[in-house]
Amino acid sequence: MPTKYPVNNFILLIILSAIWGSAFFAIKVGLNDFSPTSVASLRLIIASIFLLLLFYIQKKDMIFTKEVIFLLIIIGIIGNFIPFYLISWAEQFIPSSTAGMLMAIGPIITLVMSHFLTKNEKFSLMKFISIIIGLIGVFFIFNINSLNNILNNSSIDILAKLLVILAAFGYMLSNIIAYEKLNNIDSFSITTFATTFGAIFSLPFFVYDLSINDFNYDFEINSVYAIIYLGIFPTAIAFQFRYYITKTSGPVFLSYVAYLIPVFAVIWGYILLSEKIGLQSLIGIFLILLGVYLGQNKLMSKIPEKNI
Repeated sequence: MPTKYPVNNFILLIILSAIWGSAFFAIKVGLNDFSPTSVASLRLIIASIFLLLLFYIQKKDMIFTKEVIFLLIIIGIIGNFIPFYLISWAEQFIPSSTAGMLMAIGPIITLVMSHFLTKNEKFSLMKFISIIIGLIGVFFIFNINSLNNILNNSSIDILAKLLVILAAFGYMLSNIIAYEKLNNIDSFSITTFATTFGAIFSLPFFVYDLSINDFNYDFEINSVYAIIYLGIFPTAIAFQFRYYITKTSGPVFLSYVAYLIPVFAVIWGYILLSEKIGLQSLIGIFLILLGVYLGQNKLMSKIPEKNI
């Protein structure tokens, strides 16, 4: 029987995709005046203040065991600060739409990790094929035409794209941890305290960044708006959707967001930053999404699968 998901979760998934897709544009704007470390740190600090105020207003209670605190710290680091920093650093060298497209590799990563870290997702021959197709798509987006591309100045472009994929890995791993280990805690509490712990972890890096950079505090207003927007919408609000969907429908369903994030990232990048997208990148995103479809579509269960 195909897995049935709540209809409202599909709606939330679309909203989440649109918000997360806009994050790549906002990061690009914020980088006009802020360093990648500052973008990641301020995003978390603003989000944590916003969430803690809401948590206090709602007078919510939460029991903190040592295990829960440890897991929330881990999620805050590998699912918040590190991906935020990696994507911000990468967008210094690649278009925001390219970063958004590379996040489509998320479901492929989830398929692999779910096999080893969860009890419900078996690894099959069809899923293996889907991973290969997805990886071919990634190579198209990387635009690797020859070994020279890796050895010459474009190596920074390759590194930036690899770091975006590493960020996607962090997102997906933290989703699985939240689903497997914190399923008895409401999504708002997970969002609030994982974000807060991520913000606390970022503070030493933020202070160090301020000490080595000569800020004149003469920021463009659009950069400031972009940072505030990043903290409230793609972080505080979107992460609430993220953990709610994960808790109610599972990490694999959440990874479907990768179908839509690249679309919205390209739309926002084209409309707001006039970014262009080449045919090779379009082929790459098509192959990645085809891989995701083959790996997760229940219709493929009609094809005999051999477990690997």
